[in-house]
Amino acid sequence: MLLHVIEGINRTLELKQVLKKCMEATKVVMQSEASSLMLLDETTGDLNISIPTGPVKDEIKGMTIPKNKGIGGWVISYNQPFISNDVVESDIFWKDLSTGFTTRNIICVPLRNSKGEAFGVMQAINKKNGKPFVNEDVVVFEAFAIHVATAIERSKKYDELENKLHDRNTQLSEIHHRLKNNLAIISALIEFDLEDVKDERSKEILSATSSRIRSVADAHSLLYDKPDQSKMDLSEYLLSIAHNVENIFSSPEKDIFLSTRFEPVMLNSSRSMVCGLILNELLINAYKHAFVKKDSGDIIISLK
Repeated sequence: MLLHVIEGINRTLELKQVLKKCMEATKVVMQSEASSLMLLDETTGDLNISIPTGPVKDEIKGMTIPKNKGIGGWVISYNQPFISNDVVESDIFWKDLSTGFTTRNIICVPLRNSKGEAFGVMQAINKKNGKPFVNEDVVVFEAFAIHVATAIERSKKYDELENKLHDRNTQLSEIHHRLKNNLAIISALIEFDLEDVKDERSKEILSATSSRIRSVADAHSLLYDKPDQSKMDLSEYLLSIAHNVENIFSSPEKDIFLSTRFEPVMLNSSRSMVCGLILNELLINAYKHAFVKKDSGDIIISLK
């Protein structure tokens, strides 16, 4: 039974789920009416009841045990297990946290980190059927506590990595946002200056440059605020580029119809950007050279 419970705990990474599984498993393994897991507040030294089980669990959840108080305080101070089948007679026992529950007997063991330091305690309260806890129960409970402590430490590291990843993605999103804005400003300034350029060749070069800058800006715009910034929908990106080039190079003197036939394709963002720049050049080339001496025409782009 103990091995089966441990296997279930080891498959769970999210800390809250780990704690819930641990406490439900404690009741099963120790055959107790209630259980609780208390973690040390490193700032105050108090014990916080994280996940209780039993008839008054909702009432005592989130309560704090003052440092050096009660059986939990003794266990974490001395880093030793405690067992009692008559807690009322024990000098260590502090009080019941709820008037709706009476503690008869208890086992409390420390949760130790990889350095052997106690960072919390686990308790099994009131053996079922009025039976007493025995010394062999302590051995089993301590063995279980080792796996629980390891699972908690692993889950904390997992949560820390998740938070770091979230912070990294937030920073990347901010970078994409700033790059998009800066590139859009540069492109807008170039287009603003185009009005003063008289030479047609220079005008073409500046228009093409503005289009390339907008293509890169569009990539950063699509990556902004995306959960996975390593990939993008290539069809969405190419559609944006096609419209940009059409707006810059279409002429009222010619009726050129641009149509797209895109299937959704998720692609690495750096490769997508290369594809976008290639399409940008192809479209510029088409608008400049494909319809010489023609009043109308079609440009069809397909992606499969």
